[in-house]
Amino acid sequence: MLKEKRRETEIFSLSFMDCICCGFGAILLLFILTTGQKTDFTQEQLDDLKTRVNQLDTQITQERAELERMAKPATLTEEELARLLQENASDRQKVTAEKEQLKLLLQQLGQLKDAQAKLLAEQANLPKEDEQPVPIPEVDRRQYLTGVKLEGTHILFLLRTSGSMLGDSLEDAISRLDDPEFKKREAPKWQRVIKAMDWLVANLGPDTNFQILLFNDETVPLLPNRSGASEWIARRDRQGVQEVLSRLRQVVPGGSANLERAFTTLRYLPTLPDAVVLLTDGLPTPSDTSPNTGTTDDDTRMRYLRHAVRQLPPRIPVSTILFPTTGDPGAPALYWELAGATRGALVSPSADWPDT
Repeated sequence: MLKEKRRETEIFSLSFMDCICCGFGAILLLFILTTGQKTDFTQEQLDDLKTRVNQLDTQITQERAELERMAKPATLTEEELARLLQENASDRQKVTAEKEQLKLLLQQLGQLKDAQAKLLAEQANLPKEDEQPVPIPEVDRRQYLTGVKLEGTHILFLLRTSGSMLGDSLEDAISRLDDPEFKKREAPKWQRVIKAMDWLVANLGPDTNFQILLFNDETVPLLPNRSGASEWIARRDRQGVQEVLSRLRQVVPGGSANLERAFTTLRYLPTLPDAVVLLTDGLPTPSDTSPNTGTTDDDTRMRYLRHAVRQLPPRIPVSTILFPTTGDPGAPALYWELAGATRGALVSPSADWPDT
């Protein structure tokens, strides 16, 4: 009975172990199969992740480059802003300094205006000695006086007042001799001579002294009340200049023209002039050296001029302003010789000088 029991036990045990082994084998096979599939799936995911990671790295690298590129201008902008702020501060300081300077200049300008107003007020109260006693017509036409000596402290004008100064021709002058005095003073040729004298006096230097001697048969000063040291009129003496010009308009031409007597008077003046300006219309008619015994021809008048020239003091320039009378052809040549001998000049102005 014991042997039958053992044999039953072994049969049961073998079958159970076979079942267990088969179970374990199936489990192992299932595990192996499952593990292989899981590994393959994870590798694909890893590859995909790696690809995505690479893309993300590339994108991150690009973003970093872009950020760096954007950061540089930002840095430069900050530096530029700092520089501009510094310049702005400097400009403000300059503006402040310039405002202060402008304020100072405005103060100085106000002071200058006050000083100017004061000077103008003082000038208005000063005697107007430097103003022209007469207006100067056509100032630009001074070339008419080129070479005429108006230099020096004393200028003498010798003005011929003979009857020939009434007309441009001898016949015209003779026809006016019987006119009343106011008509003679209005003679066109004489008016040109008066205007020429106005022009000459007006163009004298401010420190010049002058005198006008009238000569026909005699030689007299224009202002007979002046004698000695007062015979010279200062150009700055406005009252004296006005007196001269007013008296000049009262002169009536007439008589002959003794130039020798005029030069003799000049020779014995207490104060000799630095220059002489002779205003005439031709050669002299009488002479003290050669008295007239009959008719006076051109040769005789030329000789009268040479006698007159001998009376001139030496080294005094004589400039002649010639208002020529027709029929006196020798006058220009002889007065030209006089200008050359004395280092003066000869001017024969047109009929409209000095008006135009």
